[in-house]
Amino acid sequence: MKRSMRNSSKLILCASIILSFLLSNSLLIAAQTSSFPSKDLSCTNFAASFDNNVLFGNSEDGGLSHPLSVDPLSSHTFYYSADSEGYGCAFVGWYWEGYSISIQGGMNDQGLCYDLTGIPDTPVNTPPNATYTVAGSWIMKDVLRLNANVSELIDFMMSCDWSGYWWYQWLFADAFGDIVIISPGIDGNLVFTRKNIGEDGFLTQTNFNRANNKSGEYPCWRYEASYNLLNEIESEEDLTPTKYKEVLEAVHFPKRGGSFTHYSNTFDPVNQMLYLNYMGQFDETATINVTNELDFSGSKAVPMADYFSEETTDEGFDSFKQWKRTAIVIQKVLPITGAVIVAGGIGIGTYFFVKRIRKRKKTQPP
Repeated sequence: MKRSMRNSSKLILCASIILSFLLSNSLLIAAQTSSFPSKDLSCTNFAASFDNNVLFGNSEDGGLSHPLSVDPLSSHTFYYSADSEGYGCAFVGWYWEGYSISIQGGMNDQGLCYDLTGIPDTPVNTPPNATYTVAGSWIMKDVLRLNANVSELIDFMMSCDWSGYWWYQWLFADAFGDIVIISPGIDGNLVFTRKNIGEDGFLTQTNFNRANNKSGEYPCWRYEASYNLLNEIESEEDLTPTKYKEVLEAVHFPKRGGSFTHYSNTFDPVNQMLYLNYMGQFDETATINVTNELDFSGSKAVPMADYFSEETTDEGFDSFKQWKRTAIVIQKVLPITGAVIVAGGIGIGTYFFVKRIRKRKKTQPP
């Protein structure tokens, strides 16, 4: 009987150790393949110009704590007509907790576009004689309300009192083909990575600092995918919303990793058009004439789902629910389960090891 119990104990111990090993490796693999980004963001922004064509693209991605993962139906487009306070603007974003507007990117009626990607916190210096204080202001809106092109925008950025850290970097483009990435440098000063007017080409960014690629997730598969596809554009005819949809589909989640693509958008600043895809669904694209949308007085918000068929919204929401179930298992259930089993295996192993040592001491002659 005692021998049978000892054999059973050994089997339990071996099984616990093996299971702990397998779970530890599965967690390591999950962590390596999930690419969970800092700030729970994993967006991709890119812009290109060839001759008279200019397009700006954005993939809005996020993990479990992203606001759109908490409330996936809160994504909206927000419109502000031109008035004495500034230019007319179309923004993409969401309602936070049902009422607070969170705008993430946009295009104004002059053709200036922008969006952002998350990067590790970096301190930013305040320039002398700053004329705009970010604290207490709505800079995400003001950058488009107050500036018509990239040159004006750069001057505006150089006049801002940032009062702290940047955990993001901006990509701007205008209707003339001027494109710039604005990142925090190692010395705390802003760095402007620029493609100037008259130059054909593109810029793209993900979640590493373009001014310091040691800060953030580098190398990045989304950066490589967007770069390679954009590099195929060799003429004005190649730069189309269809090509941009190809890029956005290539970088979207959950194609890889632990995030989800809540919406993808392309701005055409020359023709004032917005092309929108919903929840990783690329079979249907909403085509929005921004000039028509801004032909009113005041502000309005339109749920993104309203631009799409019921079939697309249902498929998108089903895809989201499937992703969220998987993400919860990988990010929450597996780590807790693995930790419990590993701790249990160590505890059992330690118990039998100590017991065996004590038994040997008892059997040894004095």
